[in-house]
Amino acid sequence: MPGGRSEAVDELVAKAGPRESALAQKLRRLIREALPGAEEVVKWGNPTYLVDGKPVAWLLLYGDHINLGFFQGSKLKSRRLEGTGKRLRHVKVRASADVDEVEFSRLLREAAMIGRGPVNK
Repeated sequence: MPGGRSEAVDELVAKAGPRESALAQKLRRLIREALPGAEEVVKWGNPTYLVDGKPVAWLLLYGDHINLGFFQGSKLKSRRLEGTGKRLRHVKVRASADVDEVEFSRLLREAAMIGRGPVNK
């Protein structure tokens, strides 16, 4: 659903442990705030965020951390980004204190603008 929460993502996050679920909810809120109007769906078994129908970011829930990933991450600049592939990059988030709201919001907005035009804040 554009600009809102997805029941399918709610269900997926609810299956995680309590710590991971709380961390995922914090990241979901941040993504919705940074990308108003983005569509939250489950793609490839993971919460995925689409802007103008194109994938921009995803959350991948592991047992000990969550990856906040970017489909065009290789075009983004941040010391927090990990990965060496042709396009994908991610940030490992192990605890609530790892969530840098300013930096993550900037990365999300820049990722949405790559090839898609500006996203209103």
